Amino acid sequence: MFYRKVYSLLIGCLWFVIPTSAQDQAIADSLAREYQKTSVDSVKLELLRGMSYNETSDLKGLAYAEELISLSQKLRNSTYLRRGYFLKGTKKREIGELEEALEAYFKSSEIARATNHLIAEGECYVAVADVYSTANNHPNAKHYYKKAITTLRQSNDSVKLASALINAGDDLRKIREYDSALVYFNESFVIVNKIDYVRGKGYSLGGLGMVYAGMGKYDLAEKNLVQAIRILEETEDYSPICDYLISMADVFVHKGANQAALNSVTRSLQIAEQLNQKEQIANASLKLSELYEKTSNPSEALKYYRKHVVYRDSLNNLETVNKMNDLRRDFEMKQNKAEFDLINAQKQNKTRLSVYLSIILSLAIIMLGILVNNNRNKQKAYKNLALHKQEIEKQKANAENALAELQFTQKQLIQSAKMASLGELTAGIAHEIQNPLNFVNNFSELSVELLNELKEGTANKLISSEKADTNEIINDLSENLKKISDHGKRADSIVKGMLQHSRTSTGKKELTDINALADEFLRLSYHGLRAKDKDFNVTITKDFDERIGKMEVVPQDIGRVLLNLYNNAFYAVNKKSKKTNGVFKPQVSVTTKKVGKNIELSVKDNGIGIPQNVLDKIFQPFFTTKPAGEGTGLGLSLSYDVIKAYGGDVKVETNEGEYAEFIIQLPIK
Repeated sequence: MFYRKVYSLLIGCLWFVIPTSAQDQAIADSLAREYQKTSVDSVKLELLRGMSYNETSDLKGLAYAEELISLSQKLRNSTYLRRGYFLKGTKKREIGELEEALEAYFKSSEIARATNHLIAEGECYVAVADVYSTANNHPNAKHYYKKAITTLRQSNDSVKLASALINAGDDLRKIREYDSALVYFNESFVIVNKIDYVRGKGYSLGGLGMVYAGMGKYDLAEKNLVQAIRILEETEDYSPICDYLISMADVFVHKGANQAALNSVTRSLQIAEQLNQKEQIANASLKLSELYEKTSNPSEALKYYRKHVVYRDSLNNLETVNKMNDLRRDFEMKQNKAEFDLINAQKQNKTRLSVYLSIILSLAIIMLGILVNNNRNKQKAYKNLALHKQEIEKQKANAENALAELQFTQKQLIQSAKMASLGELTAGIAHEIQNPLNFVNNFSELSVELLNELKEGTANKLISSEKADTNEIINDLSENLKKISDHGKRADSIVKGMLQHSRTSTGKKELTDINALADEFLRLSYHGLRAKDKDFNVTITKDFDERIGKMEVVPQDIGRVLLNLYNNAFYAVNKKSKKTNGVFKPQVSVTTKKVGKNIELSVKDNGIGIPQNVLDKIFQPFFTTKPAGEGTGLGLSLSYDVIKAYGGDVKVETNEGEYAEFIIQLPIK
């Protein structure tokens, strides 16, 4: 059997010894000797960086990093100060002091941001996210992975971008967001193949293998994990193999090879202990405890569970988690303060300029008064002064208009980034659905053709009584396949609508029929929910004002807003319906009308409503009233930003337990 070959490949050298970092240590020692000889400060900086990077002893490496930071501060060298803090963060993380690692990474990122070093800034955000992921603080990890990926996309560094995508995908795998994880790993695999980055191929394949193992697709998991382990063993990169061997254990358990599973995880633990990787030691110990429990060996199960608890608690104690959250808050407050100080400085400069202009004008008036003594010249001076004042007011108005345009452009850029992230997720899901759907449609049509051939061929050779029964069965099968094909095509149109919806907005406005757009996305939302819950039914009322006609908008932007409001309305009535066990009759109404110089679009439902005490928070990012896992808290925030960008407004009328109505107002331009 194939798994026996895999077992031989992975476990045959179970008691191997990882090659030591003798070469790295030799480099560090050689650099240390050079450091003792030189008196040139610039040379010392580079030598300290190399000593810290290559030193195999974490404590000595940390000492070198601290010395690099001290010398960089003395010499006011921001480049090596940034590198020193990054190395300090890495060494602190390796010895398990996560909050101090996080603090060092944040300081490194502040310097990178101040010096406009995009690659270094993105690399720091990846390191910050990795620390949060290690501490199982996945919301913060997800936030900084997205920040890192956005930054690195601007830097054109393919290796760093691929690494960020791989780490982000692994964090999503840990919280079982498998579809999103696959999107990241597949993108990274495309990048590393294009640039022929061998280790990156191993990391991407390993990530895909672990995701497939989590999804229960063990054949795909086995194929990818075996390739990943082979590549990384050839490059002597053993750290990621710890995680891959744990996933391979799941493959072995699925095949009934329990001893192979035990050996695989035992090897993972040995590697982790030799590399002093606390997170991997905790994970491998927990897996061994579970496997020994399944094989009725309680003493070994208890032994490894205790070991898991010791290492888990060293990474995830409450004090550490709180400090790490405080560090994120302090870091973002510093960033906000820096932006505020910049704006304040600009205002102060503008004030100083106005004062200087006033002084110059006053001096001009005094000079004119001294040189010219008659009333005509005085009147001329006053007239010139008035013209100068008008020019200043005009320049001031132009500056204010330019500032307003800049703020509007910034809001549009932020909105575009948010919509792009949402679109990537929607596109990934739609593409995953498209392939099996194509198989359903193609094979249903092919089966109808085969039945027709059967009816015209073999069935005609039967005797009359058998021929009639056979033809009746063939006709029934043909009808059933036709219904499958019809519904498959209907589903195909829904998926195409999702793909159309997911396309990133070009930002180009075009004349759009608002009523048709509202009706199209209403059907898309309803069929999407029906695909998930066949028992869901709702009475939909539409009242569209034909006077609205067409207006210039970006259809994708307004469509996403409508889709979010429809989804919320259907969710509210569906939730209330399940609570009342069928007594309640769900109703959703959509209304458009022209009111003065505005278009009003209303979405109203008779569902659970919105509590008054949270009404002022519903448009805040990441705030949601839905249970964990059912909502991100971004939908209404994104919708609010889109409508505000068009100069419109969003209003809410609700009564908890009775109804909720969202009213969009868009100006007609």
